[in-house]
Amino acid sequence: MISRNENLSNPLSSSENSSPLIPNEWPEEGKEILRSCPVCSGFERSVLHPELTDRIFFCAPGVWSMYRCDDCRCGYLDPRPTPQAIGLAYAEYYTHAAPQEEVFLSSSTFIGRRLAFLRNGYLNVRFPRLGLTPSHPLGFRFLKYCPETHALAERDVRHLPAPSPGAKLLDIGCGSGAFVRRALSMGYLAEGLEFDAQAVSAAIGAGLPVHEGSLPNTGLAEGSYDVVTLSQVIEHLHDPIAALLEIHRLLKPGGWFWLATPNMDAPGHIQFGPDWRGLEPPRHLVLFSAKALALALERTGFNDIDFKPPGAVTKWFYKASFRISKNAKPDADIALPANLARLARRRDSLSLTNPVQGEELVVMAQKPF
Repeated sequence: MISRNENLSNPLSSSENSSPLIPNEWPEEGKEILRSCPVCSGFERSVLHPELTDRIFFCAPGVWSMYRCDDCRCGYLDPRPTPQAIGLAYAEYYTHAAPQEEVFLSSSTFIGRRLAFLRNGYLNVRFPRLGLTPSHPLGFRFLKYCPETHALAERDVRHLPAPSPGAKLLDIGCGSGAFVRRALSMGYLAEGLEFDAQAVSAAIGAGLPVHEGSLPNTGLAEGSYDVVTLSQVIEHLHDPIAALLEIHRLLKPGGWFWLATPNMDAPGHIQFGPDWRGLEPPRHLVLFSAKALALALERTGFNDIDFKPPGAVTKWFYKASFRISKNAKPDADIALPANLARLARRRDSLSLTNPVQGEELVVMAQKPF
């Protein structure tokens, strides 16, 4: 386990990488008490992390308690910020930037970095309109024998099927529209929905069809979309069940839903405890276990629930968590110890065959016909 001798009451003040203290108190009028699980409504629970603080962006005040539901095994903050006050936690958040150009997770692998023509060939066969260059059609066969690159290449296109003519896609919580741009290139009639007005402005400035709005009250027409995607969003929502019901409403019968979120039962959470990057208090209000996520999807009307390999993301989580354990600034260049780097590689290999053991949960589900 990682030593946690450093904390906000004892910062590494001697290091230029250390972060300053943040204000101690969240306004009392900006808190709400739950007492029950926001996923399954169970009352039985146990305290998991009693004193969490924002050691990622160092902008949100307050000390927060996370509970684990004894029934569905999700984690949730209680008390937590109210919907009216939660904006206080996002002063330094990162959705405001202009949309990224082509950035592929699979470029972090040797093949994606040095033999990109094989990765591009694979994706061009999957989505002919992508037109990635350089490209070789042999990549479609070759990548299936390279599980790490294959997993991340599929993650790059969110495991989606090739679109039929006129297929519509909605990316909710799209930030400034990076995946909307990708989905348009894949051949979808894609658009985005984002609550952050600055991010929406950046996306519109880049010519992307992104609108301001949020879950669960999107105001969009029922049965409008063939695909809805939700990446790193559901953990931020006060009412995840209402959000899933709204997504179900927005989808056409037979439509697909893709979701990614931190895994409450991730090996990194066990390894780093309250220093784990996936916690992100108080912006992350609810963290799903695989059991809780499957239960929530079933109860909101989805079927064909299929957990997908998250890809080689463990090193990123471990490095970020190690930085948190050192109370360092978000941009501090702190090397991950070799033993943890080796452990991260092993964890990534295991998640290829057992996706629910990854740092994130990535899942596809369908609205019944």
